[in-house]
Amino acid sequence: MGYQGNIFGTFVLLLTVSCFSYGNGGLKKYAPLQNFTGKTVDVRETITVGENEIFDGNGDMYDWNGEGDCSQREGMPPMFILLPGSTLKNLWIRGAPDGIHVKGSNIVIDNIVNVDVCEDAISISKSKHYVTGENIKILNSEFFHCHDKAIQLTRGTDILIKNNEFYDCAKAVRIKEQAQSIRFEDNRVFDARSVIKVTGGKGYAKGNFIRGSRVGFWAEKSGSLIDTGGNVFVDVIEKYRETEGGKVTIPAN
Repeated sequence: MGYQGNIFGTFVLLLTVSCFSYGNGGLKKYAPLQNFTGKTVDVRETITVGENEIFDGNGDMYDWNGEGDCSQREGMPPMFILLPGSTLKNLWIRGAPDGIHVKGSNIVIDNIVNVDVCEDAISISKSKHYVTGENIKILNSEFFHCHDKAIQLTRGTDILIKNNEFYDCAKAVRIKEQAQSIRFEDNRVFDARSVIKVTGGKGYAKGNFIRGSRVGFWAEKSGSLIDTGGNVFVDVIEKYRETEGGKVTIPAN
């Protein structure tokens, strides 16, 4: 499909072209590649998007054929590294041992389709050279079959995750101790083991649609997760979970 159009239209297409099955306790089945119409770009080394640079993939598939594997061992090479002020948009990622590493602030990730995610599709963690994770936007993207986390936030503040879709991911978003002011808004999540898990950090969730997941919002180890309203849960086993001193704030009726 080139993935240049409206993401909601893509969502409807996915539901109507037999990508979707539900019932009998089974997972939905998704086949995103049937919508791909771009070119395939062979990637053997990490691509670094420089400071204030815009990298537009024009709807093409970036297919990893370098070192590393899907074993989830630490230290695997990422497909992309994003430096301060950069933008990554309009592309598909497949086969990356690790996906996108954010190494700065004021970064935009927009319109990315992540196919069969190995480790983490997007991660924001400590950087030796940059102040990491201030004013980060993750928008209009899709995450399919994440073996671990779709988005891993080890640190950072003022991070917006909006209008994305998550299909069959173990964890859609993991927020750790040094990540604060994380906003999860207007996303759609299907068949996650946990949608948002906050371990010591702080996040807010608003206007999300969640279906077929085991745990919706989970706070542990003094983590704070605030449901600010408008979240819809369908066939979710446990909407809210608190463990080891975590706190989930639920809207008043």
